[in-house]
Amino acid sequence: MRVSVDEVIVEVTARPGASRRGVIGVTGERLVIGVNSRPEKGKANDELIEYLARETRVPRSALMIVRGETSRRKTIRIVTHEATKVASRLRQISKPK
Repeated sequence: MRVSVDEVIVEVTARPGASRRGVIGVTGERLVIGVNSRPEKGKANDELIEYLARETRVPRSALMIVRGETSRRKTIRIVTHEATKVASRLRQISKPK
């Protein structure tokens, strides 16, 4: 995760078709996030963005996939004026329960 003044960049590995939605774990520097949707017509990407927006408490429009649109390995940019808070929330959801 890279944090700057007005954005957070997070590396994600998506697991489409997962039985449960949410953070499955951390591999290296990547969050592994399961989504229920299949990777058809962008449904899994939409669900991933929706999940991250809800968990980080930022508008869905503030998130964008900047790399890996058709891959499981994605780079997601979150534009926010509260980058440290968003980074903190991402760290919280990545901790094992």
